[in-house]
Amino acid sequence: MKLPRGVTFFLSGGVAAVLAAQQPVQEKVHVTVVEVTVHASRGSGEAVTGLTPRDLRLFVDDHDVPIESLEWVSNDRPAAASPSAEPEKAPASGAPAVPAGRLVVLLFQWHVEASKIEGHLRMERQALEFLDTLHPDDRVAVATFGSRLWLRQDFTADRALAKKAIRNALALETGPVAGQPPSLAPIVREGESVTSIEKAFLALAGALRPLPGSKAIVFFGWGVGRYDFLTPDRALGSMSYSPDFHRAVTLLGEAQAPVFALDISGGHHSLEAGLERLSYETGGYYLPTWDDPRGAMKNVAQAIAGHYVLVFRPPTLPAGVHEIRLDGPSGVRLRYRQLYED
Repeated sequence: MKLPRGVTFFLSGGVAAVLAAQQPVQEKVHVTVVEVTVHASRGSGEAVTGLTPRDLRLFVDDHDVPIESLEWVSNDRPAAASPSAEPEKAPASGAPAVPAGRLVVLLFQWHVEASKIEGHLRMERQALEFLDTLHPDDRVAVATFGSRLWLRQDFTADRALAKKAIRNALALETGPVAGQPPSLAPIVREGESVTSIEKAFLALAGALRPLPGSKAIVFFGWGVGRYDFLTPDRALGSMSYSPDFHRAVTLLGEAQAPVFALDISGGHHSLEAGLERLSYETGGYYLPTWDDPRGAMKNVAQAIAGHYVLVFRPPTLPAGVHEIRLDGPSGVRLRYRQLYED
């Protein structure tokens, strides 16, 4: 039986008293595992399938750790139940139904700087073409963050509506938001209070976490976090992150909603480290778009077609944040979240 990340089982039992004065013996066993989403691809962006635990080597804080399981999950269709699994029960009244396809959020980060506007226009064309690579059952939502968060289009399988929302992503009007269940409606209510890109991801994470099915966020952005040019110890160049960032990363991990960051900037810049961290810690990855925008978009399209779920038992270490490192076969690029916390 595969255990989901962070689940703890409590097993208790009593021993019958032989003597009247004997008290029951209570036993408590804790079993904890960590689950990591892993994307494996070649240099061309093509997904690599067929990997087994023997093909990878896992390290936690430089400690060699056995891999419990490594399972390929195709996002092309809902995962089939195992032969030994119990029949699924009908969802309780009001519970969200499992969608037939993937849930994909396209998030555009607005900026008035000329190079950022050029980057938006460059990637708008790629986003429109990206929609044509999705399966008919996939649902797309479109959101924009500027001085606040706007939901341009709630989840919909209607490609015409999604394309209209992409074209209007940078417009001032809110645009259509109605869609099909499941919904991102909670972020509409929070929109005006979402005053930073970190808060935007926090709002999205909160809305996505209860939704079932395969999820991904494609982020057309230019920066997350803050670059401090002069630190207290007078060293140059240091990134800092707000509590909202750390909370958003945690919730996105719980939601199993990896972020694929497509950098719309015109070249290398100080905030790209924040985009990389956001992506890798949520199980997605970062790609610049100024040299090969079509190739970057193609990489994302191929990545969301499927992924691996890696499960391991964490080693006995002091409580806190721990670093994950995976080594794989030559020529295979592995992308996964770099940290977990216990």
